Amino acid sequence: MPNPNCEVLFHASQTEGIQTLMPRVSNHGEPRVYFSAKRENTLVYLSNAIEQYCRQIGFVYSEIYHKRATYGFTKAGLLCLDEYYPNATVETYQGISGYIYSVI
Repeated sequence: MPNPNCEVLFHASQTEGIQTLMPRVSNHGEPRVYFSAKRENTLVYLSNAIEQYCRQIGFVYSEIYHKRATYGFTKAGLLCLDEYYPNATVETYQGISGYIYSVI
């Protein structure tokens, strides 16, 4: 995807070595690639709370996991996380590794 403003954008994924970002159908039902000009804002895309919980309890699910997260952004563009229950953020992201890609 060309970036006409030439600003650096960021994308996060658990997949190593991505060379070309391809849109995937999102929860919105449309193919999308998620970027942010703030690198830290991409971290929420590294783990899915529902998928993580299913793996922890050994539940096998062969369909696509949809993101379920309670996050938003302040007027200044800072990430805000709300937790469903105490320590939900830690349980969702602890031990998850991933990659942050810069896209020009």
